Amino acid sequence: MNEVKKFISFSGGVESTTMCLLYGKGATAIWCDTGAEHKEMYNRIDKVEQYLKDFHNGDFNMVRIRGGYKAYGKVYDSLEDTVVAIKFMPSQMKRYCTAYFKAKPIDKYLKEQGECELMIGFNYDEQGRTGSLEKMKNVNYTYPLIEDGYDRNDCEEILKKHGMHPNFPVYMLRGGCRMCFLKAKKNIEQCII
Repeated sequence: MNEVKKFISFSGGVESTTMCLLYGKGATAIWCDTGAEHKEMYNRIDKVEQYLKDFHNGDFNMVRIRGGYKAYGKVYDSLEDTVVAIKFMPSQMKRYCTAYFKAKPIDKYLKEQGECELMIGFNYDEQGRTGSLEKMKNVNYTYPLIEDGYDRNDCEEILKKHGMHPNFPVYMLRGGCRMCFLKAKKNIEQCII
């Protein structure tokens, strides 16, 4: 009988890093690069990957994937290139960035993995959320932080204990993508592109 492959939806933030620490042994983290991340995010991904490999005695992997957006007969594999090509920024009404540069690439990757589990990092305070990935029939979606009762404060304390708290600058508080429209105006004003 084959063992079910375990994956962690990894963003580089507090909850997903906590999941990698607590549940990462024998698992593979999936990080989806939009091609428009802050340099601090790329540095963080490298640091976290090395720490977790050491922490889990080599029994941890990370895959880095990229999405794509087809326009005018060409596929653009970065959000920046897509915005320039189609002359349209993602927005609350047209949130193509998450779909084409996060959710769809992860779904595509998981579709090729056979029966597997995907751990999603919603914390105990976020019960009821499901995210945008619950589509694949071959994937069992789990929420271990919710199941084990870890809230945001618990996750932050665990990361501080391991020296792995992200401590992102204020302009990254809503994520690592430089173009994120969910950032507050004060975060955007502090963003150097």
